[in-house]
Amino acid sequence: MLKKPVFINYIVFPFLFFLLSFDVFCQQGLQKDLIASGILKAKLGDFKKALIDFDQAVLLDTNEAEPYYNRGIVKSELRDYQGAISDFTRVILLKPAYAEPYFNRGLARDFLKDYQGAILDYSKAITLKPDYSEAFHNLGLARYDLLDYQKALEEFSRALQYKPDFPEALYNRGLCRFNLQDRIGAIDDFNAAIKLDSAQFDYYESRGAAKAALRQYEGAINDFSIAIKLNPGDVNAYMNQALANMYLKRYGEAVLIYDRLIVLDSTDSEALANRGVAKHYIGDLTGACEDWKQAAQAGSEKASQYFLKFCE
Repeated sequence: MLKKPVFINYIVFPFLFFLLSFDVFCQQGLQKDLIASGILKAKLGDFKKALIDFDQAVLLDTNEAEPYYNRGIVKSELRDYQGAISDFTRVILLKPAYAEPYFNRGLARDFLKDYQGAILDYSKAITLKPDYSEAFHNLGLARYDLLDYQKALEEFSRALQYKPDFPEALYNRGLCRFNLQDRIGAIDDFNAAIKLDSAQFDYYESRGAAKAALRQYEGAINDFSIAIKLNPGDVNAYMNQALANMYLKRYGEAVLIYDRLIVLDSTDSEALANRGVAKHYIGDLTGACEDWKQAAQAGSEKASQYFLKFCE
């Protein structure tokens, strides 16, 4: 069987400093300078030094939300998600009417795999900002991670109502449709995502998988080829391209693709086992047995059975 698409790679990160625009803030003097310095350092990628600035800004006035908010963003960038959650929670206590702290706290919870907590935060952000397309999108991602594909699809559709040119939402809705067995609908969404952003190898790989599920192997092979051009290290695309050629009985071509795949990972037991099958079909039993032996040694039960049946 062809491998399914690589699922959900697009969590939106609006880690934008000063995003809240707290017009009631009256930061002056040193605290204002520290916040500006921290933001500049963060934008330049020096998150550790930015964190020092925001720490100092927080100490100057613990009732100002802006340094907590920006520090939470920096902590997220540094993968200190618990620390980020603590800072965003402080912002929410100080300024509960803003959607962005809920959204960013939801992101941090997503990374900690607290999907139910993330859903609550994204939902609250939407309550405060009903046209928040990124919140709808990430709400869909959290529901997807809970395997609720229908609900996830509905959230991605709502994101697209407010932001029609949202390639990630189209792509992820396509993945939902793929999992709900709607291959044609999935292809439609992947087509639309590719039209908006043709540089994402995942889009082509997933569309190829959907085409292959419909036995449109020629189109699938073309999509896998594009995915490989965009990402030469895309192991799944090589595997699926080889399998599609196998379904078309192009065993020689499949062998060549498995050769390239095994160069990327010489211990890939599935690739070795399948290359052995392809070699067997083109009459190279010696080569097939060598592949099955290596694959069996790497733990492939299928290859072990093939070796026992054809090579001893």
